[in-house]
Amino acid sequence: MATTMSEKIHIIIVDDHPLFREGVAGILRSEPDMEVIGEGATADEAIRLAVDLLPDIILLDITMPGGGGLRAAQAIAVACPVTKIVMLTASEEEDDVTAVLKAGARAYILKGVPARELVRILRAVWSGEAYVTPTLAAALLSAMTRPPGNRQETSPLDQLTEREKQILFD
Repeated sequence: MATTMSEKIHIIIVDDHPLFREGVAGILRSEPDMEVIGEGATADEAIRLAVDLLPDIILLDITMPGGGGLRAAQAIAVACPVTKIVMLTASEEEDDVTAVLKAGARAYILKGVPARELVRILRAVWSGEAYVTPTLAAALLSAMTRPPGNRQETSPLDQLTEREKQILFD
């Protein structure tokens, strides 16, 4: 789905590091098909902005004040089901990836991503695709495909639904 000039992707960015947040906003504002319609620094601000502004995409960090991006993602997924939740974070923890995907996130992007790649991923998510950083997807797939005797008994991957596995690995 290509956007037209009149059909912009409305985005909210929530990260507790102002310099990072403002940098991402600047990158996205330079794109003709993207419009940053709000910024925040806490989970509570993320939820309030999502409910008030109903963005197409909300970018969240997993670690921020007020319960973090996971709590915000859970609340936003319920309150604003049409908003696509994207984690833009430094965390490479498998537990974080599975938790936010289960909470409703459509993408999990590491903060080291180049600007051009971030823009490409956001357009793909807006058009209905899901995304997980390839190295994290490979680690999750490896954990899921270990023989049962070598797998942790309480692996969060065991609790994923078929749809969640499809989003992660397709």
